[in-house]
Amino acid sequence: MEHIVIIGNGIAGITAARHIRKLSDKRITIISAESEFFFSRTALMYVYMGHMKFEHTQPYENDFWAKNRIELVHDYVHTVETDAKKVHLNSGRDIMYDKLILATGSISNKFGWPGQDLEGVQGLVSRQDLEQLEISAPNNKVCKRAVIIGGGLIGVELAEMMASRQIPVTFLIREKGFWSGVLPMPNADMISRHVKSHHIDLKEEEEMAEIIADDFGKVKAIITKKGQTIPCDFVGLCAGVRPRISF
Repeated sequence: MEHIVIIGNGIAGITAARHIRKLSDKRITIISAESEFFFSRTALMYVYMGHMKFEHTQPYENDFWAKNRIELVHDYVHTVETDAKKVHLNSGRDIMYDKLILATGSISNKFGWPGQDLEGVQGLVSRQDLEQLEISAPNNKVCKRAVIIGGGLIGVELAEMMASRQIPVTFLIREKGFWSGVLPMPNADMISRHVKSHHIDLKEEEEMAEIIADDFGKVKAIITKKGQTIPCDFVGLCAGVRPRISF
């Protein structure tokens, strides 16, 4: 029986698995280190905001996978040997495949900013990012101010998440208005004004130059390209994403 291995259990990997099962009787294995079961990634913000629990983000019952003969492996892929058609897992297990589907999604962009790997600096792409956010910014006592870099959809969602816990937010975007690379300026200006009306300190035409650490290796401030120092306890990296293909 042909064995199809899918790395990644996000919407792409799960959709591929479901359609392969509908059309064939092939053996299907899905590998993911992020979570045991598929969940709706776009709902992560609502978990942080208290609108739902993480288990509510799972569209399928846990027995759905066994019923549809889809094997789930909760592990991290260390290496892929394409000549041997073999996947090496962190646990030491090897899995052979006939066809391999890469559905590993993305990670937040980093552009070589000094301090970009400090504690309290992260994106919001994975379940682990959400868990780390609960450590770095659980409330406005631990996180007295957050700085968000990048004016995309994840950036504005992260700003909304912080505002839901009364954490002050400074939001840096390169453009003259929010999403002005996509929208006409009057529309971008309207969105910028709306963001500011929710007490978000939106700074247009501004970029981050450096992240400053405290004595314990945690972020304590950023410096912008215009030379302004902004004290903060959290930096959200939302300036786009890149493929997750380190393996």
